[in-house]
Amino acid sequence: MLRFTIRFFFHNKKRTFSAITTLTLALVIFIATTLLVKGYAGNIAGMASIIRPSNYYIITESDMSMSESRLGFEVMEFLESYSIESPNVEIVLPQIYIPVSLEGETGKIVDTHLRLLNFTTFELYQRHDYTYPLLEIETDELIIGQQIATMLSSGVGAEVKLESSVIYVNETFSFTYTDNITVANEIKSGQEFDIEILGDINKWIPKLGLEYYSFIEFKVLDTREIEQITADIMNKFGNIEITEEKQTQNFIIYATEEVIKTLTLLQILFFILMLVSITYSIYTLVKESEEEIFILRSIGATKIQIVLLFMVQAIFIGIISSILSIIIGYLAVTALVAVVSSTIGLPFLALNIEANLLGTIFLFAMGLSVLSGIYPSITAAKIKVIRRDTQ
Repeated sequence: MLRFTIRFFFHNKKRTFSAITTLTLALVIFIATTLLVKGYAGNIAGMASIIRPSNYYIITESDMSMSESRLGFEVMEFLESYSIESPNVEIVLPQIYIPVSLEGETGKIVDTHLRLLNFTTFELYQRHDYTYPLLEIETDELIIGQQIATMLSSGVGAEVKLESSVIYVNETFSFTYTDNITVANEIKSGQEFDIEILGDINKWIPKLGLEYYSFIEFKVLDTREIEQITADIMNKFGNIEITEEKQTQNFIIYATEEVIKTLTLLQILFFILMLVSITYSIYTLVKESEEEIFILRSIGATKIQIVLLFMVQAIFIGIISSILSIIIGYLAVTALVAVVSSTIGLPFLALNIEANLLGTIFLFAMGLSVLSGIYPSITAAKIKVIRRDTQ
């Protein structure tokens, strides 16, 4: 039966070649997009870590995320006095980080974070590009990141609805906050601020009755002294963590994840299109092979054997397509990157096909092949032994 299956695989070369080509094309697109996104993300993250010195640090409560961390005001008071004694610590910036939902004028809702901070100190860290010159904002106004503004279609002057159910006044009391606010400005920093909203911490703390900071940022001029600075702070407060801040890298991770999500949707679309195309190819092969199926049934082949015949053929298509796609996809993307890099001067990418990507490609090919072979195989098994034209 296996020998006949192999012979039958090459019986209708046109349809078999069509199915292999279709699946290989889908897999090549999947491989190309995955390699390019990972390659460029790795390059950009690497360059960002080199270009931007690691002189920004963040203090949080031990083993807590930014939104969960609770730092008492005494931590800030110590850092303020410490920055006076140690000129190496130039700027201290307390912030509150609250998960919120923002509803735009169109009714679209985006889950993001409200970052409360001191804007004067915030601007000393690095300059940020605003839609208009930054003015003092009130408690019913916020600055919105450009990506959030785009998603909500709500720019400067728009009124949006802010909601949060995770604002804690202390360890035992929390409340739900709901209010309408006006977008006072739009920030275009090229960092994670583009996906958040910002407010004035000095005005919001009394409004919300908060008695803590989520985290505190500080800048070190000479990173060679960071071990001593860290030790001084940790000796004073044992329940805190000090970590290197990576704003640029965080934004790159977010942007890359969004690109991957979009590519995943496109890959799902390709999956559906290829599933229909391959199913049609195998179904056509069944219709064109009625004579052979009739002979097999006449010499005793069962319906299950007929089903297995076409299912094995579908698996052959998946195996061949996965091998071809890995070779063609990798060579094509590598050649494309080499040509573009040499032509316009972009840095060359190290494109590596990892084991998990190979496994994904193989499972994708096998799954698609098996799914596409189910209906045609069942159809083939239903072909009657005595055909109508011989009755």
